[in-house]
Amino acid sequence: MAETTEPKGSPASQAAEETAAAARQAAEDIQAAAEQAGQAAKRAVDDAAKQVKQAAGDVADKAADAAESAASAAKEVSDAAKAAVSGAAKPAAAPSVKPATPAGVAKPAAPASTAKPAAAGAAKPAAPTAAARPAAAGAAAAPKPAAAAKEEVAPVTPPKGVTRREFLNYVWGASMALFLAQFAGITFFFAMPRFRAGEFGGKITVRADEFPQPNEAPVSNNAGKFWLVHTDAGINTLYKICTHLGCIFPWSDAAKIFACPCHGSQFKLDGTYIAGPAPRDLDRFTFEVLDASGNVIAASTDGQPIPLPPGAESVVVNTGQKILGKPHF
Repeated sequence: MAETTEPKGSPASQAAEETAAAARQAAEDIQAAAEQAGQAAKRAVDDAAKQVKQAAGDVADKAADAAESAASAAKEVSDAAKAAVSGAAKPAAAPSVKPATPAGVAKPAAPASTAKPAAAGAAKPAAPTAAARPAAAGAAAAPKPAAAAKEEVAPVTPPKGVTRREFLNYVWGASMALFLAQFAGITFFFAMPRFRAGEFGGKITVRADEFPQPNEAPVSNNAGKFWLVHTDAGINTLYKICTHLGCIFPWSDAAKIFACPCHGSQFKLDGTYIAGPAPRDLDRFTFEVLDASGNVIAASTDGQPIPLPPGAESVVVNTGQKILGKPHF
């Protein structure tokens, strides 16, 4: 289908041309307005920058003037203070006062002339006029000399805060409080038992019938870490730790000895050293034998065995008191 073209000079063509011309004119107007706006903005920015610069310069000048004025005032105050100090340091000179000249004493008045005797007879002589008293000395009281000006002393103001003496008192009190607290803690620590009854390090009670028969296998007490042994010499409690390097050793039923599995040390039933690297016999604990009423009827305090007395009800082993074994060399 062939395209149709508007003939030149038709109304539609004229309208299109007018529209295009109007658009071009509008674009030119917009461009001109934009250029004018840009120039105006540039001028405004330049003016604002100039004003800011001028204002900053004025502020700087005023600040400099204020600084100079402050320095001058400070200098004047300093000079005045120096003058006041130097003037106060010099005592005021006492003014010299001339003593007042005493007033002249008035001369006594001449005595009145004696009247002539009257005709009837001689009249009594007239009493002489009393001499005028001398004028009182009008000496002015001499003013006291001016006292020398005393240098004014500023009152001593006590320092604020804690004084040296108070500080030392505080330090001494704090030190004493700390010492007493430590002393009380140490005293309490040593006064209280370190171990409770029934645990290792304290006292452990076993029944007397827990001990084996003489020369039979020992009985282990795991809570107290000791062996209950019974030999011909009596009963005893042996520490279960080897005297060599601290290994726990068992009882050998086959060999009838205590044999350490670590390094081969061997001990008899009563704890006596037999062989191995152990330096001494087995250690043992002190113990007491009690009857049914709780009375002590026998005790071993040196680690030696004691016979089990009749009526023994219990044995109290003190694992806090260890007796070292006898060295074998």
